[in-house]
Amino acid sequence: MNSKLNKFSKNYTSQHGEDGILEYIISKIPNIPQICVEFGAWDGKFLSNTYTLWHDKNWQGILIEGDKEKCEMLKKEYLGKYEITVYNQLVTPRGKTSIDALFKNQNLIPQIGVMSIDIDSDDYYVWKYLEYVKPYIVIIEHNYSIPGYIEYVDPEDEVFMRCSAKSLEKLGDEKSYKLICCTLSNSIFIKQSLFNDLDFPDKPVEYLFNYSQCQTPILTASQVPVNNLIPVYYGLPQRSVRISLLIERFFKSIVSKNKSLKKPGSKLIDHCRKYGIYIETFRKSFK
Repeated sequence: MNSKLNKFSKNYTSQHGEDGILEYIISKIPNIPQICVEFGAWDGKFLSNTYTLWHDKNWQGILIEGDKEKCEMLKKEYLGKYEITVYNQLVTPRGKTSIDALFKNQNLIPQIGVMSIDIDSDDYYVWKYLEYVKPYIVIIEHNYSIPGYIEYVDPEDEVFMRCSAKSLEKLGDEKSYKLICCTLSNSIFIKQSLFNDLDFPDKPVEYLFNYSQCQTPILTASQVPVNNLIPVYYGLPQRSVRISLLIERFFKSIVSKNKSLKKPGSKLIDHCRKYGIYIETFRKSFK
């Protein structure tokens, strides 16, 4: 079929067509375990990539939400009415609150059909260190402002721009997963052993990526927990004065509206430069 899967896009509760795309992918995978996992689950429905599976198609759902109040609302609304298990837990890449630890401690089946990773922070590292749990399909969020040809991932101990779809493609390859689709904000993978080029596109991320929100040369970085947008730029000579001044002017207009922006540390600045991403011209804009 060698074309993008985005033509199957359909939203029931998902945000960018993921429901319809997953529906198609699942139809092409025989004997897929009818178990789905989503974190953070929020209220179970809002922008959910798994809601229709456990709510409408009788899948077993494992929903993980770090906010205690939202978790209680989730239990009150759905527990006992559908085949779901709800856990109030913040997910970390490693340690006692990792997905692997949860599955082992709760004696949950590690072979699952769909895992949706969307925690707006350490998504990349949560998947990187996942070993015990074996999802057939992984849907994971990327920074949609970073073009598909740029590899970038935050340092493990700091959240700034999270990760690019290119970095996820590389990680997926290391973990024996094949990238088969990108929506605006998510990369979708299947186990390499399930791939065939009749049902799924054999294309690199550069082809699959949705470039509609990329504004060359400015990227956006979401700073957790205050969720600020900080423009940074890539692929430009550091001494390109005219362009730097234009970007600086744009950045100052944002700073004037939001006084809570934090100055990136030297470690993060150096880390970004390794990927050809520059933020040092903005230093004077921070207090």
